[in-house]
Order: sequence, then C-alpha cells, then structure tokens
Amino acid sequence: MKSPALRALSLTVVFTAVIATDLAAQQGGRPLLNPPRMDGSAGATLFSASCAECHTGEQSGRAPGLTGLGAMTPRAIVTALESGRMRRHGEQLSSEERVAVAEWLTAKTLTETRIPASAFCSTQPVGPGTVHWSGWGGGDGESGYQGAHEGVTAADLPNLELAWVFAFPDAGQVRSKPAVVGDRLIVGSAYGEVYSLDLETGCAHWVFPADAAVRGAIAIASGPDGRQTAFFSDFGTNVYALDAASGELLWKQKTGTHGDNTNTGSVVVHDGRVFVPISSMEILSAGNPRYECCTSSGGVVALSAESGEELWAYRTIEEAAVEVGANELGTKIFAPSGAPVWSSPTVDAERGVLYIGTGENYTSPATTTSDALIAIEMATGTVAWSFQATEADTWNMACTLPNGFENCPTATGPDFDFGMAPILTIRENGERILVAGQKSGLVWGLDPDANGELVWAKRVGKGGALGGVHWGLATDGKRVYVPNADNTLGLIRNPRTGEYAQENGEDPATPGVYAIELGAGEVIWSVEPETDTCEGRQGCMPFFSAAPTAIEGAVLVGSLDGHMRAYSTEDGSLLWDVDTAREFETVNGVPGRGGSIDGPGPVVAQGFILVNSGYDMFGEAPGNLLLAFRVPN
Repeated sequence: MKSPALRALSLTVVFTAVIATDLAAQQGGRPLLNPPRMDGSAGATLFSASCAECHTGEQSGRAPGLTGLGAMTPRAIVTALESGRMRRHGEQLSSEERVAVAEWLTAKTLTETRIPASAFCSTQPVGPGTVHWSGWGGGDGESGYQGAHEGVTAADLPNLELAWVFAFPDAGQVRSKPAVVGDRLIVGSAYGEVYSLDLETGCAHWVFPADAAVRGAIAIASGPDGRQTAFFSDFGTNVYALDAASGELLWKQKTGTHGDNTNTGSVVVHDGRVFVPISSMEILSAGNPRYECCTSSGGVVALSAESGEELWAYRTIEEAAVEVGANELGTKIFAPSGAPVWSSPTVDAERGVLYIGTGENYTSPATTTSDALIAIEMATGTVAWSFQATEADTWNMACTLPNGFENCPTATGPDFDFGMAPILTIRENGERILVAGQKSGLVWGLDPDANGELVWAKRVGKGGALGGVHWGLATDGKRVYVPNADNTLGLIRNPRTGEYAQENGEDPATPGVYAIELGAGEVIWSVEPETDTCEGRQGCMPFFSAAPTAIEGAVLVGSLDGHMRAYSTEDGSLLWDVDTAREFETVNGVPGRGGSIDGPGPVVAQGFILVNSGYDMFGEAPGNLLLAFRVPN
C-alpha cells in the first residue's frame, strides 16, 4: 500500500484492465474465479488508490494477487496491515479503512473465531516430560534429521494413518514449527495464539495469546527456576518464556530497536542463553518512494534464559546508516542498511559460536556482511569469521514496481539471501562441515574448523528471489537433501532497464529435490516435480520451497502444490504421497482446508509426522491446517 500523498498517482493505474492479468491468470493462464468488482464501495476505491500497483499485474509475483487476497480471511488482511508484514503501509489507513479493504477483497464480514470449549481436553495431565523435537532443525546442528528411535522410518510410510487434523481459526498460512515434549506439542499461529495440543488426540491443553504472529519454531529448554520452558518470538520481536506444562508467562522481552525490526526466524536456546534472530520489514517500506530508505540492520540478540535480560546484541551492519543521496522525488536515501537474519541461528557448542545466514542490503553501497554466512562468538557477540557468497546484492520491494520504483537501488541485485538456518554436521570421514543453501541455487559446504574455508560448492538450479534453496535443507550425515524451487515468479527485473538480474544468465530452471554427497558435494540423485497436480487449482505451483525432514531411509518434502511426499534417500524413488490441499474434518470443530506447503519441514516424534498445510504469502494456496499422521499401533 502507498501513503495518502501518492494515492492520486496510484489512481492512474488502470485497475479494471489490470485485474484481468492478475497473478492467478499468469499461473497457467487460468481466469480469476469471482474476482472483486469495482463497485464504487469504500474498499474498492481504497484498494485502487493504495494497493493495486503492488497487488495486480505482473509485479504481483512477490505479493499476493487478487485471487490470493480474496482467498484470505478479512482477519488475516487486517492483521497484516495492523501488526504484520504490511503494518508500515497500513499505518496510512484508519482502522475503518483497513476493514473496508479486507471485507471488499474477501467478500466476507470481519470476524474473530475462537476454538470452542469442546476443543479442550477433558483432563490435564501433569506433563510435559521428555523433549522429542525442539526448535527449527530438531536441536542437533539444525540437521532436520530424526532417528528411528522416534518410531518412524521409511518402512513405516506406506502404513501411515491420519490421526487428527487441527484447524487454526481464520488463518491463511501455518508456518510455526511445533515442539514435541512429553505427550504434547506446542505450536504458534498467525494471530499470536500459542497452543498446547495433546499429541494423541489433538485436543487443547492451553492457549496463550502473544502480541503478534508467531512464525518461528518453539524451543524447549530449562528456564526460570529450572522449569521446563517454551521459548519463542513473535513478529514484533517480543520474546516469551512460558511454563511448558501450564502456559504461564514467565518473562517477556522486546528485542528489536528499529521501527521495522521483526522476527521471522526461530530462537535457539543453549547453555542458559536464548539467541534471537532479527530481520526487518523495511524491505517493504521501501516500496513507498516518499519513505526515507533505509536505516535498519539485521542481527542477533542474546538473552538470559532465566530472566530475559539482554546479554549482548550483534548488528550485521556495525555502523549507523547515513544520508548518501536522494531518489528521483528528492526523498533522502540512507546506507548501509539491510543484511537481515531471516532464519534460526545454529549452535556450535564445540567452537562456542553461532552460525547465521544473512540477506541482501537494501541500499547502496553494499556491505561485506550481506548474503553471507557468519560465525559469532556466543559469549560476546563478536564476529569470529564471515563468508560472503554474493557481493553487492542491493534490493528492496521498490524493485518490483514499474511505478514507484524510486527507492530501488540503481544496481539492482538478484535478492539472493540465505533464508535458511546453516546445518552443522559430521561427514563419514569424521570431519565437520557447515552446509547452507542459497536462493541463488547454490549449496555451499564450509569448514567450521578453518574459519569458514570453502570445501565445495554445488549449483542445483538457476535460483531466484523465491528460491533456489528457499527455506532449508536436511542431512542424515551421508547426504544433504536439497529442495530447489527455481520459482520463475521470483526472478528480479530492474524496473529502470527492464532487464532481469540473474547470476547465471539464461541457464534453464531445474526445480526438484537433490541428494548431494557430503564428502565432495556431488549430486547422487535428483527428482523433478510433478507438474500435472496443479491443473485447475488456484495458487498451486509445482515447486519445492519448504524445508525437508530426513528420517531413516527417507526424506520428507512438502510442495507448493499441497502434497507431502517422501523419497528414498538411496535412489530418490517415491515412497509416500499425500495431498493436503483439500477440506478436512477437524478435531477442534473449526472449518479447515489445506493449501501450499511452505516454510518449515514436518516434525517427526513418537511415531507421528506433523505437517503444516497452507501458505498465502506469494500467491500460493492458503490453508489453516496441522495434520497428524501416525504409525498404527
């Protein structure tokens, strides 16, 4: 959305013509189903004046188009404008205007659904107990691997049964990764509710209301007075410590210092400290050419697990941004900025360091800490070493706009973030290796014991702003399993020149799943996506963007077409395939439908596979489900 000062300019957008070429029509040439009409209502007028430039036409590849917005709930749109990723733009509208836009787009009245009393468990066991999954990658080097001791191997996949389905009220995406502790799971939601659910039945033990969306994973560790504690951050950078058994708030601490700071990654807890990744939605604020872009920095904040007290804060850009020029409208430009930390840090207890991946710079000149893998001393927050994969990558959301592009850096970067948590693992020869995939389509293997020296690099795809490697990898110590999206909607075009910024030129896109041998970085096998699953389905894309999870003999990989598939780790043969993009009867009585699978990989614990379904961020199919599959008996 744009500021009121630019509404008159935005009104020149020929909205009624652009609507016919909305994102949904580009994805397979399908027409819009029941598109909203320019009916003269307040919502229609506001959308045309303030939103249409970003959310219709070709540029909507990085923002939900009309079909995607129409499939959301009014609550989801209002929340995004009030406290979510669009809050900077929503500030320009009154609360009544935000509701008017949301209700016009969705043709629904704004409501706020709660789970009914019947969804709560009739008994409250003491619990929780043993930790079976914690954090983004399961708590072991962020490997995303779960061994046979948790009761699921490749041999069990053909016999899996659906145990229960939980629907998150009013949600269009499910991206928080559950922790499993004792007989419960704890998971966040798009509106800040954190639920403790019974693993066997899906009934709710307690619900805690955070202040904003909880996007990351829940981490379980010892907290105040030695109590078993659930740690997590919300989108507003508030970090919480809850009693894992009761949901009681033990402490809460704000970690962001910039008005656009946010948290999209997962906290990690080690040795009495909570490490919090800091990113920034200033990348979106830059879309307003009257916005003085940009002054934020990514980083990591360390808190005491006992009290929430801040111990240190690391900025990826050490120096403060200064004025470096002005855009075509005379708006001041500041630099350096950006290098956000979108994902979870990875703990290296042996070396006493954290590993993080960073994103691009928002303005020029660029820094050496963007698109980089960085090792940070856990005791002090100082940098041990840094490896930059892509130099001079300067990009922000203004670069998607044919009009209002003034804040786009002249040297438009390819937007090749590290969007995933680096994986620390041990190769079969006993040597350690740090592995990370980049949105460039490259997978990097570094030596953590030689200051990040490059061991090998392997290209698996063309790459793009929506991946390449988007959310993550998994490894079983023999091979690393790589979903490569190569989503062509994510190609970046310089709005000034019309040319695409792409590191490897005209090379073809090669989406699929790849198995890379950890020793030398060679591809052992690969599988292509199935392209016939999306026929006639809105928001369906045949790309692998979500992080995978590896088990003994198989790798579980979700797709933007809504399927969860399992492939043999030996040869890539298909072992299991379930379509989640449909309606389900839910255990909590809330209407539920699955959609695209993106973001975190599934959680495997105690004979269960827990799968998130629904992701409405980039034109994908919305959904609101957590599905629990179980090994019988």
